[in-house]
Amino acid sequence: MQVLEARWRLFGHVLRRDRNIPANKAMLFYFSDYKRARGRPQTTLPITLNNDLKKLVATKLELTTQTDLDTLRLIAEDRPKWNALVAEKRKTAEAARSDDPASGRL
Repeated sequence: MQVLEARWRLFGHVLRRDRNIPANKAMLFYFSDYKRARGRPQTTLPITLNNDLKKLVATKLELTTQTDLDTLRLIAEDRPKWNALVAEKRKTAEAARSDDPASGRL
């Protein structure tokens, strides 16, 4: 759970920063229409974050287009909303883990 929460807090920090920093430029490049290489797709931060968002029941958020990135950027600028999103994500992950019998808990 700590990794998941740290990943989302870092992502919020990056979204609130200036758009000219390398991390934001990389996000813009990722969502541009460049041709990806053949083969197995790499597991990137946007893919991981999108998978996390899909698991949230209460929101319809995704991270697949530039518009989705801008929507998350607006949420990140409002810190109470962003912290609520991170907390909801953490609770969803904890609930899923406690419901999973293979989670390693006895």
